[in-house]
Amino acid sequence: MFTNVLLVTLLSLGCSQAQNTVFKAPAPECETVRGQKCVFPFTYRGKRYWECTYDSTTNGKPWCAYETRRDGTAVPGKWEDCDPSLCLFNDNVCHTVSGPDAGNTCKFPFTFNGRTYEACAPWIWGGGNNGKRWCSTKTDRFGNHVNGQGNYGFCGSCGYSYGRGAAPAFEARIASGDDETAPDQNPAATASTDVQFPSK
Repeated sequence: MFTNVLLVTLLSLGCSQAQNTVFKAPAPECETVRGQKCVFPFTYRGKRYWECTYDSTTNGKPWCAYETRRDGTAVPGKWEDCDPSLCLFNDNVCHTVSGPDAGNTCKFPFTFNGRTYEACAPWIWGGGNNGKRWCSTKTDRFGNHVNGQGNYGFCGSCGYSYGRGAAPAFEARIASGDDETAPDQNPAATASTDVQFPSK
């Protein structure tokens, strides 16, 4: 009788402890939209990434490397967009809302006409976009805006602070007729307020 009571007591204690135990499933591995397993950390253009990134994206979506060299550098062409249901990424980025490359992400910092911006820059070239702020959506490996290909857009409510070299005095100097040209504008078309955009 004592053995039966002891056995029932031990079983009930074991069951009650098991009910309070939380079993966690392993975290899902980050994969690309085509099922490739992302490799973290990876290095791209000298910067190390521990999660999917918007840096250098051409379609506005976060991406990762799925193959790296021994030193951790991403193998060129061995990257894809991340599956947002499986991956972590910082969604606190600035997307363009209009312009030639609407929907893509701003690439900060970017350099244009010799000035570096860490936020959206004021559009000072007149026309229907006067008063808006713009950013580069494609930079070269040195952070220079890739001009002449429609690689820019206008910012919504993000990226509104002055970057290095973008002080109000700079805005006033350019607006007064300096020889600076707008992104994708033909440098030969000087004092025109109608900016010519290439067709995409």
